[in-house]
Amino acid sequence: MTARLLEAAVFAAALALFALSVCDGRLALDDWGNIYGCAFVKDGLSWSNVGAALTTIGQGGMWMPVTHISFMADISLLGGGWRVHHAVNAVLHAVNAVLVMHFLLVLLRRFLPEGRTDARRWCALAALVWALGPQRADAVAWVVSRKEELWTAFALLGLMSWCGWLERGGRLRLAAAFALFVLSCLSKPTAMCFPVLAWLVRRFARHDADRPRPRWKFAAAYAPMFAFSAFVALVAVASHVRPEGMGRADISVPLSWSALNAAVSLGLYILHAVFPVGVYADYRSVVGGTPVGTIPGLVALAAALATLVVAARARSKEVRRAAWLSSLFFLVALLPTLGLVGGISDNSMAERYTYLPSVGLAFAAAFAMASLAPLIGAGRTVSAALLVAAANAACAAPVVLSYADDVASATRTLRFDPDHWRAIRTIGCDLAARHGKIDEGVSMMKRSLALRPSQQTADVLAYTLACRGAEGDFAEVRRLGAAALAKPALDRGGMMLDALAIAAMREGDDETAAKCFSAAIVAPARTHSNAHSLLNLGLAFANLGKKANAVMTLSSLVNSKDEGLRRRAAEALEEMRSGKAGRFPYYDNPVAGEGRTDGESAR
Repeated sequence: MTARLLEAAVFAAALALFALSVCDGRLALDDWGNIYGCAFVKDGLSWSNVGAALTTIGQGGMWMPVTHISFMADISLLGGGWRVHHAVNAVLHAVNAVLVMHFLLVLLRRFLPEGRTDARRWCALAALVWALGPQRADAVAWVVSRKEELWTAFALLGLMSWCGWLERGGRLRLAAAFALFVLSCLSKPTAMCFPVLAWLVRRFARHDADRPRPRWKFAAAYAPMFAFSAFVALVAVASHVRPEGMGRADISVPLSWSALNAAVSLGLYILHAVFPVGVYADYRSVVGGTPVGTIPGLVALAAALATLVVAARARSKEVRRAAWLSSLFFLVALLPTLGLVGGISDNSMAERYTYLPSVGLAFAAAFAMASLAPLIGAGRTVSAALLVAAANAACAAPVVLSYADDVASATRTLRFDPDHWRAIRTIGCDLAARHGKIDEGVSMMKRSLALRPSQQTADVLAYTLACRGAEGDFAEVRRLGAAALAKPALDRGGMMLDALAIAAMREGDDETAAKCFSAAIVAPARTHSNAHSLLNLGLAFANLGKKANAVMTLSSLVNSKDEGLRRRAAEALEEMRSGKAGRFPYYDNPVAGEGRTDGESAR
C-alpha cells in the first residue's frame, strides 16, 4: 500500500470506531463545569474569553487554556452542543492516529538497517492497534478529555521536530519543537514530561545521520524546556491544593500507599494494553486500603518487568535500545499522573492517562513486527496485527458506547466494581430525578454515602429527601445539613441550602426557607439553575409579608424560559395585587429534573 493509503486506512478506522461516541450525552465528572458551566467558555470565542482562559484555573484545578479555547471554537465556529464536541474529539483522535504512525516511523527508521523499505507498514499497523484500543475510549468519548488528545498531538509534533533538529539541525526546527511543547503544556500540564521524552529519544534512538553537537548546545536546547516545565509543575501543584468546583485534593496520603497504588495502576495499564478487557470509566480510590485490582495489577507489572529484563539482556544492541526506549517512554509520560506527587483524591487511576504513554508500547509493537517479519513472513505478521486490531475494536466498542451518558458509564463501572460509591450515587440520582423512582434512588444514595462519606452525595440525598417529604425525611435533611444551616457559607454549591429551604418551607418555616434560598442563590460554586429557588424565595417573602422583596424576586422570572415557573410567578404576583393571597405553598416544578446530571440539581 502507498503511504497515502496507509494513512487513510488508519484515519478511517479510528474515526469509524469513535463515531459511536457522537451522541447528545455527556459525563458530569467535568464536562459541564469546563464548557457550558464555565463563564469564559460558554459564550464562545472572544478576546476577553481567551484572556480569561490563559489566566484562570478551570474546573477541577486544571490550567488548560488551549483546551478551553478549543471548546470556545466548537461553540463559535460549529454551533456547539454535545454532538459537536464529541464529533471534534473523534476527528482529533483519527488525526492523532496518523501522527502516531508518523512518529513511530521517525523512531523505527533509527533502528532498522539501511535498505529496509517496510517500516511504514509496521508503523501503520502499530498505530492502528493503538488507535482501536479500549483504553483510548476514556480520552476520546469523554468530551473534556480532549485535553489528552491535544497535548498528545502537540507533543508528537514537537518530538518529530526535535528529531528533525537532531538529524538536520536548524534553529527553526528547534524553535518549533519548543513552541509545540508549550502548546502541549497549555493543553494539559502533564506535558511537563516532554523534555525528558526528548532526552530519551536522543539517548536511545541515536541515528548515524544525527549531527554531532557539543554538550553546551544540548544544554542550551534543554534549559528553556526544563524551565517551562518547572513553571507548569508549580502551577499544577498550586491549583490542585484547592481546585475550583471540587473538593480539596488529598495530599496527606501515606507515601507507602501512594507507591502501592502507583504500582497497581501501572500494572493494570499494561494488562489492559495487552488484554483489553475490563476497561471502564471510573476507578475508585481506596486510600489506606488495598487498591482495586491489586493482585492482577501487581502480577502484570511483575511480568512486564521480567520481559524488560530479558529484552535488556538481549545480544542485539537494537533490541536493548528499543526495549529501554519503549518502556521508559511509557513510564516517564505516566509519572505525572501516577499520584506519587500531588496526592490521590477520588480516582486511583484513569485509562485516559495512557493516551500518549502507550505510544511507547506501540513503538515496541512496531519494532517487534519489523524484527519478526523476516523470520515468520510478512504476510503472517500483517495477519496477526490485523487480528489484534480487530480484537481491540471489538473490545473497545462497548466501552465507547458506555460513554453515552452518566448512567451508561456508571452501569458499566458497577459491572466490574459493585461497591463503586460514585457510580451507585449517579444511578440513584438518575432513578430519582428522571424516572420517578424516588424510593429506589434514595436507597442507592444512602448506600453510596455509607460506602464513602461525600459532601456531594449528602447534598443530592438531602435535596431528594426534601422533595420527597416522607415521614422522617425533613429531620434527616436537617441532620445532613446541620453545618450549612448554622453557617450557610460552608455550602459553596448551594444544593444543601436548597434542600434545607425546601424542607423548611414545606413545614411552614418561611423565615428559615427565605434565609436558605437567599444564601443558595448566591453560592459561589453553584452550577444548577437559580430560577426554581428564586420562585420559592419570592413565595417565602410573600408569606413573611415582605411584599416589596416578593414582587422584586417574582418579577425577575417574568421572562423565564421555563413556562411553568413563569406562569406560577405571574399568578403569585396577581394574587398579591388582588389581596386574595393566602399562604403560598412550596412550588415543586414537575419538569425541573430533565437534563440533570450528577453534580447539578437533583430536581
